[in-house]
Amino acid sequence: MKENKKNGKGSARRVFAALGFVAAATAAVALAFAYAKLRALWLEQCVVTDVASQVAITDGKMVRSDVIALEFGLKNGANLALIDFEERRRETLKKIPNIRDITISRRLPDRVSIDVEERVPVVRLGIKGRKGDTGKVADSDGVVFISSSGTQILPTIREAAAPGTLKGQTLSGHALAALRLIETCRTSYPELAIVEADVSKPDYIAVVLARDYSLAKIVWTGMDEPSDAMMPSMKERLDKLSMAISSNVDRGIRVWNATLPGQPITGDTKRGSL
Repeated sequence: MKENKKNGKGSARRVFAALGFVAAATAAVALAFAYAKLRALWLEQCVVTDVASQVAITDGKMVRSDVIALEFGLKNGANLALIDFEERRRETLKKIPNIRDITISRRLPDRVSIDVEERVPVVRLGIKGRKGDTGKVADSDGVVFISSSGTQILPTIREAAAPGTLKGQTLSGHALAALRLIETCRTSYPELAIVEADVSKPDYIAVVLARDYSLAKIVWTGMDEPSDAMMPSMKERLDKLSMAISSNVDRGIRVWNATLPGQPITGDTKRGSL
């Protein structure tokens, strides 16, 4: 009798367990169906039907809005919820070095704004022994890209040999040191404004000064591996070079020698060349 009771209780438990499993499975199916339905309704709200009113792109001089729209896949019929904007942003920055940054703002469900910040060229790049430039420029970060609009009056850095620093790469070594030199002269030593810098020599940088197109050869500690730590040494050299030029000791000097840190600046009346 007791054995029958035990078997009956065991059967009841199994029945209740089976019913519980069926109920849970039914609930899970219902939830999955409801989620799929809600997701479909949400995705439907995120479709671009009018690019002009739903997508706002602030572009620049070199990179136009239609290029950005293409890179992000923004067109009528596109679904904003299915676009991985961060991944597209990373890929676009990698592909187009003219762009410094991209800011994306979403307004759910069907609006997006993209702001493109272009790089601003501060120097042109050329090759030693070749006239003109390569069409490549660099911004204050030393990133190399292509730009021709309004760059004709920028100072030129001439690298040792073709192809030089490639588009999308960053200047390094003496080329980066020359960039820092040019920028420092422009902001803090206007009397030493530089027209051109030759970085082809392993032991110094030769620059043409805008004031009278004289040549200055300059060396400072840390120029081989440019960093903020080199700036005091570079400025010490520029202080002395500025003082030497301002002294007007000889208006016929065509080459200034600032290659010996800690030593006086010397001048030569013989014309030098880059």
